[in-house]
Amino acid sequence: MGEQNETDEQQSQDDVKQQARHDPFFRSTFSEPALFRKWLVWFLPVVSKLLDLDRLELQNDSLIDEKLKVHYNDLLYKIPIRGTDKNMVVFILLEHKAASERWTMLQILRYIVLIWMREINAAIEQNRFAGFVLPPVLPIILYHGERPFTAPIRFSELVYQFKGFEKHSPDFEGMLFDLTLTAESDLPEDLDLYAVLTVMQAVFRPDVAERILRIYTKLKHKLGDPHYRDRWLKILRYAMTSSKYLSPKNINRPVRKPQNEPAYFIKKQCFWENEQGFWQFPNKSIIKQIGLLSPKKIIVQLSFAMLKLEHFEASVRAITFVDR
Repeated sequence: MGEQNETDEQQSQDDVKQQARHDPFFRSTFSEPALFRKWLVWFLPVVSKLLDLDRLELQNDSLIDEKLKVHYNDLLYKIPIRGTDKNMVVFILLEHKAASERWTMLQILRYIVLIWMREINAAIEQNRFAGFVLPPVLPIILYHGERPFTAPIRFSELVYQFKGFEKHSPDFEGMLFDLTLTAESDLPEDLDLYAVLTVMQAVFRPDVAERILRIYTKLKHKLGDPHYRDRWLKILRYAMTSSKYLSPKNINRPVRKPQNEPAYFIKKQCFWENEQGFWQFPNKSIIKQIGLLSPKKIIVQLSFAMLKLEHFEASVRAITFVDR
């Protein structure tokens, strides 16, 4: 029993660490109202008829309980419901997960209660408490990981069902968007949304480099636009810092270059531009340590002029494909 508890505790710690690696990218992208709106309409097309998406608002991510303890939900959007008065809204609670955490629905229930308490306090302060009803909160679990999501998405699965009294226990179900079950060909055509969802899916897969190259191929004609340039750099940073298949470990020494070819040294690493204009990482033994399927060579289809120097190292190792 003690060994099982230690195993569960270690798994929980690993889940927390994994979540921490992926949260920043999720928050930085899905906190963009325009991108969130496109994703919501793609995931739940019916909302465009029911909700006034032109007036959706990103809410403060902190919720305070009765003990003045601050809780941080992932992302919360408030959207007016069409055909109702201005105070009737729905909240979309977007809970990001990079691991199948068993107590996800309990965590969501806590957030929902805190949202409702905040809305009650606001109604009292604004003298509209008479006739006040709680706004609906729609919980959506956005999951990406190495394996499909297996934790309960129905709250009652976490509660012992006392026979004959089941209907007296709280119960609700979260909506699940599991990227591991979504084929790349089924991802949205919208370029911005495709790039974000593809990299969130790709970082858990051995062919991450090839997938990121496909993102680059779609984005490269738009990199003159500051929005897409920034998106591209965020994707690169996210992939390099979160994917175990793009780990920079053991790549810490310079390698020789062919004569008469320009070399660029960055953090003791050497890359050169070959005759075809590709950026090339020449050392096969080092390439194998990155875990890119033992390729014969890795070539990078990216002009150095496109990126600032500080982003070049990440670009070189990320935008790759295997020349078999």
